Amino acid sequence: MGAKQSLEKRVKRYYSVVLIALFTLGIALTLTLKLDWFASISLLLPFISVSAFALIKSYRLITDVVERFGLQLDALANDESNSWHLAFYESGRVASLKNDFAKLSDKIAKNKRHYMQTEEFVFEFASMLDLPIVILDPHSLVYFSNRAFLNSIQNSNIEGKTASELGLTLQDGQWQQQKSAPFTQRFQIASQTFWRAGRSFELLTFFSIEKQLRENEQLVWQRLIRVLNHEVRNSLTPIYSMSQSLQTMKRQGQISNHDDLAQDMLQVIEKRAQHLLDFVSSYSAFAKLPPANKQPISNEQLNTRLTAIFPELVINSSEKLHFSADLGQLEQALINLIKNAFEAGSNSAPSLTWSRQGDNLNIEISDQGCGIQNPDNLFVPFYSTKANGTGIGLIITRELIRNQGGELTLTSQPAHGTQAKVSVPCSA
Repeated sequence: MGAKQSLEKRVKRYYSVVLIALFTLGIALTLTLKLDWFASISLLLPFISVSAFALIKSYRLITDVVERFGLQLDALANDESNSWHLAFYESGRVASLKNDFAKLSDKIAKNKRHYMQTEEFVFEFASMLDLPIVILDPHSLVYFSNRAFLNSIQNSNIEGKTASELGLTLQDGQWQQQKSAPFTQRFQIASQTFWRAGRSFELLTFFSIEKQLRENEQLVWQRLIRVLNHEVRNSLTPIYSMSQSLQTMKRQGQISNHDDLAQDMLQVIEKRAQHLLDFVSSYSAFAKLPPANKQPISNEQLNTRLTAIFPELVINSSEKLHFSADLGQLEQALINLIKNAFEAGSNSAPSLTWSRQGDNLNIEISDQGCGIQNPDNLFVPFYSTKANGTGIGLIITRELIRNQGGELTLTSQPAHGTQAKVSVPCSA
């Protein structure tokens, strides 16, 4: 039971023992000296009074020291490192405890500074990463987000929004992206819980699924094209050479000069072989696409070059925009898209609109044509709705844009036209 008592009760109990002992000693002394009650009280009262006064003062002094240490701990909890509550004590055990408290306070302050510097470094490091990162507070509100995360959503104003408003849900301990989420692509989300100021925070890192698929897709394409290039060229080159040799021999009189079925067949073989060689060469350009040589350019440079090629193109640009890109590759991609827009069968000229969204530059090419009849096959290899199409134009255009670190998206409605949106980062 004694171990569960408070300090005050234990001190009071010991003080009671002292007073009882003094009172008993006084009574024994009175009986020994055979004093009357008045003389006994007169003898005992001063001793008992002085002892009680001393005991009360010592009790208050002890409790005062304890309370002052409590105030020091409260001050430490509120980031106050001074020890003015115990400034009166300059020597003895309390002064030693005060020095120990000062050392502890300094150590806590150093650890806190180290923690704040580490946290600041982590936040700065997260800001520089290309991976989208967002931190949610204990109420699932957005606490921090880097630029990559802001660039990955359609609306960059996320202040005060919750995870559910961003289309993020927690299912079976894993964060998931809903289909209705305002993100520009699909992500796989990795989460990590950490504690800050006694509260639990969630750090979410977004890994692009489409980027991984895109890299795999490009690798498959390059392997396929190498096989096509090797096999088709090895087959067509001797056929084309033989057909030319046969026609040369016919012209030199080694074969009859009269037109016959053999002559027509040789011409067909030559034309088709040449067409297939050109066809394979166009696909080889995709596999040999060089890395982008990004340089600082402006939208006015591209507007001037595009206007020279397409005088009827309507360009909407309210301000001069500066960004980094490979001028030749981006221009070629835009030429391909504008050419498709002019061929869409519209009575009005296509339009090109420039705009900025966060750290991205958006270029939208719109037409009022008949729309895309089979949008699911837009990027299917070898598929084309044009009579002389090769099915490689849009694919090469998309890769030229991705080579800049951007993305191409196409939206179309039958009889309402098509919108091609090119999004590229403003910086290198």
